[in-house]
Amino acid sequence: MLNRIRNRRVVFVGDSIGRNQWESLICMLAEAVPNKLQIYEVNGSPISKHKGFLSFKFEEFNCTVEYYRAPFLVLQGRPPKTSPPEVRITLKLDLVDWTSRYWKDADILVFNTGHWWNFEKTLRGGCYFQEGQTVNMTLDVLTAFERSMKTVMEWIRQEVNTEKTHVFFRTYAPVHFRGGTWKTGGNCHLETQPALSLADFPDPHLWSNNLIISKTLEQLNHKKNVQLLNITYLSQLRKDGHSSLYYLGNGSGPSALSRQDCSHWCLPGVPDTWNELLYAFLIARGFGD
Repeated sequence: MLNRIRNRRVVFVGDSIGRNQWESLICMLAEAVPNKLQIYEVNGSPISKHKGFLSFKFEEFNCTVEYYRAPFLVLQGRPPKTSPPEVRITLKLDLVDWTSRYWKDADILVFNTGHWWNFEKTLRGGCYFQEGQTVNMTLDVLTAFERSMKTVMEWIRQEVNTEKTHVFFRTYAPVHFRGGTWKTGGNCHLETQPALSLADFPDPHLWSNNLIISKTLEQLNHKKNVQLLNITYLSQLRKDGHSSLYYLGNGSGPSALSRQDCSHWCLPGVPDTWNELLYAFLIARGFGD
């Protein structure tokens, strides 16, 4: 793959699960580079606990693998001054995130979103939905998500040259909490085998989010090199693949039983398979031949 992305940019845009996939690809590619000193973050930023954007260069191949944190994909910012007091921040459903200026010239562009599109991450914390200068106080999260996705698709249509840029939209990665959520003591630390049935872990966000992503992606059916990367079904079966008690890192864990991570994935692990699928699509398209 390094030869195929020589002199090119691979860009991941999305939430921390997208970062999970980005980290996976860096690790996989690094295995093929004997001299690890030739792999570095271009701005000298530490990879851990970093919340902005990160770009790792593979010097021998003159390529970068980049991550831009944009969990909603659309712009989050201050509300209009005339907004009601309960409005602390807004998601501007008609504007893509400000980092989009760095996305559009990528050679491979991988989007993901969905995990932050819920009541907890938006309305409960005073994050409402804005279009133009109007804040809609009654708009539900799912409808707002759909409108935001239409904005992203329109941005791709207008701003991205898909003759050059291969665009992928990865579907929702499932979570596997038993007995609660990440805030209420949900757990997965005793899971050591994959599930045999999807019914084991119903996820209320799973299919509604994926339906919105796949339906709005149809806006780009006429565009070349735009692809849905559907990883949901295979990942739903991997209840054993999360970092659970061990997300704090070496020397800092395990965590308390009541604070488990059953949404992010261990590496090596499931996101490696997502990247193998990504690579298979690129080979099928003749990318880098």
